[in-house]
Amino acid sequence: MAAAVSAQAQGMVTAAMGTRTVLKAYTDAEGKSETTALAVKDITFPLKVFEISEAGFVHVKVQSKDVWLDRGQIRIPPESLTVTCTTVDQSSANLTTAGIRGANSACK
Repeated sequence: MAAAVSAQAQGMVTAAMGTRTVLKAYTDAEGKSETTALAVKDITFPLKVFEISEAGFVHVKVQSKDVWLDRGQIRIPPESLTVTCTTVDQSSANLTTAGIRGANSACK
């Protein structure tokens, strides 16, 4: 058994990662349906995080549109996330917390 982290309906996206000038926006939580490229200069940060998918995509609103952004392309400060712990069976779980620094700190 292991602890899985859920960061749903909490946190803020504060910026694009590194020197990115464009973010890819998706209509689904798995990143299978790319909608459009968003110019970083046209995005008003911070963005409220509504949900983080198991596949590593973050649900936000950009210019009044619901989109999913790749977690690897954006910054979410760990202090802005509120996490809860859930016990799961490791053999059937897809645990992805490596992209969220300090994500399991609430589980200790």
